[in-house]
Amino acid sequence: MHIILGGTGHVGSAAAMSLLRQGEAVTIVTRDQSKGADWTRRGAEIAVADVHDSGALRQVFRQGERLFLLNPPADPSTDTDVEERKTVAAITFEGMGFSKAAAKS
Repeated sequence: MHIILGGTGHVGSAAAMSLLRQGEAVTIVTRDQSKGADWTRRGAEIAVADVHDSGALRQVFRQGERLFLLNPPADPSTDTDVEERKTVAAITFEGMGFSKAAAKS
């Protein structure tokens, strides 16, 4: 199972479509259930979780072998580099057993 955080956006949706066309199992993590309806029809699983909720993400991660994380942009009124690094750090990969994980910001 491929887990994609940011799968409803431009880059993540392209990755999800490519994997689904290859017959791969995909779970798209979104914070908005309504954004998942089209993906369910296309054959993806949907998991609703906020990227800052590490407990909810760890639950989803236990189902997957590979992770593609598209880090959501930070509020431009903050130090975006610091905020985006905090977000990635909040998502704990340790002990998840992914064969591959990629993060893009």
